[in-house]
Amino acid sequence: MAKTKGKKEKKEKKDKDAPKRAISAFFYYQKERRDSLKKEQPNLDNKALISKMSEEWNKMKDADKTKYNNLAAKDKERYEKEKKAWDAKKGKKSGTKSTTKKDD
Repeated sequence: MAKTKGKKEKKEKKDKDAPKRAISAFFYYQKERRDSLKKEQPNLDNKALISKMSEEWNKMKDADKTKYNNLAAKDKERYEKEKKAWDAKKGKKSGTKSTTKKDD
């Protein structure tokens, strides 16, 4: 029995000039911690490194995460500012997506 495939929707091409999304607090932590963890435990592969850092992050107290949360908040402000300017350049309203559908 063959499966019938419906029409695939074409994916919108990403604009190269679009601003990069904001980096999360965990990614800032990961960026800082990766090298030292790799030196401490050189036998860990990439997946194990990420798992280990995730465990550490989840065990961290909120006070210890403040540094990374502040960096993430600052980057979010940067992203929103760049997105607003980019949307204005493109003639779009900030934070809206196209919701028009083609009738089949």
